[in-house]
This record gives sequence, C-alpha cells and structure tokens, in this order.
Amino acid sequence: MPVLNSSGDAQYEPRISAQPQLMAETAPRRARAFPVCANPRCASGWLQLWRKRGVPVVEGGWLCSPACTRARVEDLLRREQAEARPAPPHRHRVPIGLTLLTQGWITHQDLKDALEAQRKGSRLRLGEWLVAHRGLKEEQLTQALGLQWSCPVFSLEKQAGSLPANIVPRLFSESFGFVPLRLTASGRLYLAFEDRIDHSLALAMERMVGLQVVAGLLGATEFREAQRLFAQGHFARARLIEAGNLELLAEAFSRQIEKEKPAEARLVRVHDLVWLRLWRDMESRDHAQAAVSGIEDVIGSVVRFP
Repeated sequence: MPVLNSSGDAQYEPRISAQPQLMAETAPRRARAFPVCANPRCASGWLQLWRKRGVPVVEGGWLCSPACTRARVEDLLRREQAEARPAPPHRHRVPIGLTLLTQGWITHQDLKDALEAQRKGSRLRLGEWLVAHRGLKEEQLTQALGLQWSCPVFSLEKQAGSLPANIVPRLFSESFGFVPLRLTASGRLYLAFEDRIDHSLALAMERMVGLQVVAGLLGATEFREAQRLFAQGHFARARLIEAGNLELLAEAFSRQIEKEKPAEARLVRVHDLVWLRLWRDMESRDHAQAAVSGIEDVIGSVVRFP
C-alpha cells in the first residue's frame, strides 16, 4: 500500500508475509511424514516420495532402491571387516592340572603321569587322559574347566523342551562347537560349549539376536547328546555364498535382500564367515515363537581363488 512521505512523494511500504515462516514450520513436519533412506549417500531426494516400497529394512533402516541396498550392505561388510581382529590365544592363569590337584580330585602322581603321557605324544588332552586312565570323573573335569573359564556349568537333565533350533544356523553349531541350550522368557539365551568358551561367537550371537547370551559348559557326554537333540530340530533355510572379494559378496547379499524384501535384516561376522539373517515379517523376530518359514540365513565368505 502506498504512503506519503514528508515531501509528498508516494512510497510503497514493504509488506511482511507470514508465508516463509509457515513454510519453515511445516517443512520439517512434512519431511518427517516420509521415510528417510538409511543409505547416508542416497541421492534420490524428493524422488523417494514416489517409491511405493516399505521394505527392505536392514538393521532398522529403510532402503529406497536397489542401489542404496547395495551401498548399505557394502558399508556393513566393511564395518565387520574393520572390527575383525584375531583374538590372542587364551591363557589360563591356573593350568587345568593344578586346578584339579587343588580341588583334591587327583594326586601329585596322577598329574606327573599325565604330564609324562603328554610329553610322549599322547593324543588325549591332559584332562581326558586323567578321565581315561586315573578314574577322574567327567563331572569333576567339567567343574574344573568351569573354574578355569569363570563360567557356569550346565546340566542337560534340567533342560525342558526342545532346543531352540531356529536361533542359529546348524552349520555354525557344527563348525564352532556349541549348542543353543535354552531361551528364557526374560530374554536370555544359554549357549553350551564342551571344553572352552568362544567369546567372539557369543558376542556375535548377542548382536544378531538381540538377547543376553550366557555362555557355559556341558560335560562331554551331555554335550554330544545335546548336539544330537539339536540336530533333530527344524532349521531356517540357509544359503551359502562364496565370493572372490568383498564387493562381490556385497552384490550377492544385496541381490538376496532385494529378492526377499525382508521386514528386518541384520549382518554380523562370525570368525571367517559373514552371517546375514532375513526376517520376512516382524512377527518372525519373536525368537520364542518364530516359525522357521519366516527366517532365511545367508552365510557368506570371501575366498581367495588361485
């Protein structure tokens, strides 16, 4: 609207519009109404609004396109590669023979004879030799190993119901020597090992399933029986992939994710293998009730071909 100044000339008074402020207030609200791609380098921008897909979701983040799925998977593989460090060999502060001797389960002569057998090339480990040749009870050896590793000793007799076979691929149980023993309503997963605790594997399991993992030991006889019972369970479908390098493995993983369109997927490294688990729906994330039909495992490795 024009106004007159002191000299009588007409001037136009600038009007202050509320529109920019309104846009500033509504823009964040509008942005929050649409999903944000989990790929930090996504260049789709406003084109995301036209993508009619709510899946796949990888580690809690939606991915808007196959290209973003590939980029995200490659980032996760590089994360696992960077965090992989060879664990130093575990050294117990107290040798198993001295532990058994301190508990009064063997004599000095028993220990001397076992060490002599080791020196002469016995294929039995010291504890196994004492069980076989000096009457040491298997339960006593397991208790001594539990003291060495500062871990609980489990009993298969107290195990109620079937072993949770849907919690881990059978290949891992057989390759790394453990059995998922029990899954509690409070969210604890008990992993049983025979004579040593694989802390790296227990941590990988904890990251994958999102449960508190308690690792302990089973006696040799009970452990073999637990393996037999576990092998009778129903397992999720597993797919094995070998690739010549990390980029090819990322391509294979991302193709599988795009094919299955999982409601959630997670990726962890288990020693020299990479474990990708796909959940087809969120109900399948309930480990106690999940049907194996809602889960697929993809196990990958990088092989240096000659």
